[in-house]
Amino acid sequence: MTIPPETTLHLDALSVGYGARTVIDSLSLPPFRGGEITALIGPNAAGKTTLLRALAGLHPARGALRLGDADLLRLDGAAHAARVSYMPQALPQRVALTVFEATLSALRASPSARPDARAAQALVGETLDALGIGALAFRSLDQLSGGQRQLASLAQSVVRRPSVLLLDEPTSALDLNYQFRVMHLVQSIVRARGIIAVVVLHDVALACRWCQRIVILSDGQVVADGPPAEAITPDTLARVYSVHARVEACSRGAVQVMVDGILADGPPSCSGDVMPPRSS
Repeated sequence: MTIPPETTLHLDALSVGYGARTVIDSLSLPPFRGGEITALIGPNAAGKTTLLRALAGLHPARGALRLGDADLLRLDGAAHAARVSYMPQALPQRVALTVFEATLSALRASPSARPDARAAQALVGETLDALGIGALAFRSLDQLSGGQRQLASLAQSVVRRPSVLLLDEPTSALDLNYQFRVMHLVQSIVRARGIIAVVVLHDVALACRWCQRIVILSDGQVVADGPPAEAITPDTLARVYSVHARVEACSRGAVQVMVDGILADGPPSCSGDVMPPRSS
């Protein structure tokens, strides 16, 4: 595994908001480390995407955010983008570019990764082949399926070889095949290059399967943080999602979650009664 010199992302007393409304208030976390995927999970409006966009330099933030020796909050946009790559949940529609052209444009947009024309084209080709979409190189983006578009977007995010990869719900609206392909490719790239990866997910099962660390957010605060087997517990799922769930080890050594019902009156601090799912 090739580990870049910037192998840890430190977040301390980070605050993010919209106008007078504070969404993330003085949030501190242990360092994010290279070669690992960290999942940000939690209910809707928990602050996951807000935090991810702050890490990406797309939303003003206060506090400390350091990648190695670099203070990310003090870098200009170009210097920040040279280190951190962000893949949004909502991808642009009706883009009149081929997969190859879009990936090449992403490479040339980085001030730190501007090889000559021949080297750039070779790097783009290698990236597309590594993601299994070399055959789509000259297909227009607006002719791709949802899963193919996600892989094309991933190619644009990793071709610049960033130190940090931020993905906002990369498996949203994908079938099981493409969910596996996307997460498997992310895992392979992160491990091979020693990248720091932070991924927003709603699917707890995917987080447990692919991520080495899970941070659970609720109302902008950390509810749990650790390996899946430590962060994902029945009590935590009840408190955060108001569900009655079992957490069990599977044959691969990971944990799996089975939801048996929802808490009729909210979190266990209320009555704690369980309302089973309605029969179809």
